[in-house]
Amino acid sequence: MAGYEIVTILREYLKLVRPYGILFIGFTPVFGALCNGQFHAGPLSLLLVIGILGHIFVFVQNDYHDMEVDRHSEYVVQRPLISGTISRTQARILYLGAFFLSLTLALVFFFTPRSFLLLLLSFFLMTVYNRYSKRKPGMEYVLGAAVFLYGLFGAVTVSDDVSLLALIIAGVGFLQWVFNVGVSANLKDVEFDTKLGIRTTPVFLGVHVVSDTLKKPFIFTLYAFGIKIAHIVVAFLPFLLGESFIMINDFPLPLLCYLLLAVIMLFTTWGILTTSLSKRDTLLRYEGAHEGFALLIIPVVLMTYLIEHIGIFPTVLLIFVCIAWPLISLRILFGNTLIPLE
Repeated sequence: MAGYEIVTILREYLKLVRPYGILFIGFTPVFGALCNGQFHAGPLSLLLVIGILGHIFVFVQNDYHDMEVDRHSEYVVQRPLISGTISRTQARILYLGAFFLSLTLALVFFFTPRSFLLLLLSFFLMTVYNRYSKRKPGMEYVLGAAVFLYGLFGAVTVSDDVSLLALIIAGVGFLQWVFNVGVSANLKDVEFDTKLGIRTTPVFLGVHVVSDTLKKPFIFTLYAFGIKIAHIVVAFLPFLLGESFIMINDFPLPLLCYLLLAVIMLFTTWGILTTSLSKRDTLLRYEGAHEGFALLIIPVVLMTYLIEHIGIFPTVLLIFVCIAWPLISLRILFGNTLIPLE
């Protein structure tokens, strides 16, 4: 019985931490360092740990601050903090522990005044987002800025001179989070947010619900596709500027993969914008697919860069992990539906 209880508690902590999304922020400082000339496995592994701790911090703290709001939503009542399987005190210990452990690792292994300041600023902006995301529209830009700084932190652990490639890749992360939070995540909650007087970006831009249908003004659709197209275009810049290449052994594999991802992201964006609220599971699948394919865009555009500097096997392994990890995590936690408590 004790063993079963331990497994149950561990499962609840995993739900709170959301391991299926842990690579989005987890890889952010890693890519920053890679793009600034760090190719050794040891430092990159430590940066991955710091990135994972950043993910734990921002998501657990988000649930902590949103508890009273989330109690009113029928879709997230099974989240650990709402159901009571994990207490507020336990959650606070978890995200503060992740914060202090990441700072300790940064101090011991990567300390420079600039890198430490960037890491602190990133955590500060994550906290600002978590405290005010339900109060003001546009807060996804604050979270995007936190992710951007997290990428720069990774770059500055290598050198105070940040490369153009590192800036571009950090910018891709910024736009990815602006879309994932400001459009995808907030759109599905418009009905709930409107009832509680919460003004997220979709609500601010006039999105409202009529008979289980999201009515979206043209300005919001234009905004959503504008962010997504900007995301795709910025991701293409490493090719355009010669930082990475579209050909491998005279075959345009990186370019073809990039174009496939671009088409899929545009298609899933359309699905997110057109799916009825009555088909919430379908909407969540579109959002999950979009986020999963968006995770692949950076390793794909950096494919030749990574092969040149870390080798073909680590590059293939990195792409495989980006595909397999979210699917395996969702399968373990939520079964065949692959639909999280969002």
